[in-house]
Amino acid sequence: MEIIATNALITINETFVVQLVSFLIFLYVINRLMFRPLISTMEQRKTYLADVKTDIENAKLDLENLNIELENQRLEVHKEADAAVNLICDEGDKQAKQLFEAARAQITALRQETEAKVSQQVADARSQMAGELEAVTTTIMEKVLYRRLKS
Repeated sequence: MEIIATNALITINETFVVQLVSFLIFLYVINRLMFRPLISTMEQRKTYLADVKTDIENAKLDLENLNIELENQRLEVHKEADAAVNLICDEGDKQAKQLFEAARAQITALRQETEAKVSQQVADARSQMAGELEAVTTTIMEKVLYRRLKS
């Protein structure tokens, strides 16, 4: 072998070709064993993340739809509750009116009964007093006139 003395950094000789072939074999092996699986894994991850993102967006849309549906159901329930409250209030008003009318009728009946009793008692008292009145009048006249009256 011959020693070549040069001041250059790279010398082109038979070792350069061996190194080049060795580098290309290394590049082929590393590409097969490392880069392709890594790129494949990165693509799978990218696809998986895109699928997850799509699933999240679909879940958000479903959630929004469910919230809208829930709000509609809540409004419907409020309407039904308001209608039920109004119905109960109307029924309560009707029952209150019936009770007041019954109470008024009872009060009127009691008043008429009481007036009849009072009128009867006044009539009884007048008839009793009419008999007593004559006796008392006679007695008072006898005392005032100082003599006895004929009956």
